[in-house]
Amino acid sequence: MDALIHIFKAVSNENRVKIIEFLIQNEETSLETLALEIDLPYKTVDRNLKILEKAGLVKPRRWRGLVYYSILDSQTLKYNKIIFNMIKMHIKDKQEEL
Repeated sequence: MDALIHIFKAVSNENRVKIIEFLIQNEETSLETLALEIDLPYKTVDRNLKILEKAGLVKPRRWRGLVYYSILDSQTLKYNKIIFNMIKMHIKDKQEEL
């Protein structure tokens, strides 16, 4: 399947957008912390992170039995930068509404 279609499917879910928003604002975060901070069940966050990872939007790092996730913002992944910029604009718009 085309990479762009994978990306659009991955960001078409509100929970996954929340995960990306949190990772953009907080950089690398453990799965456990992420689940607590965005107030979603651990298994839901884990499942959605796997989808985001498969789409090439996040990357895992294992350290001492924990899994940490961060945004995969590589220059070689041209679509990621566009998607992340859109989500950053969304974050800014939400903050301005408050």
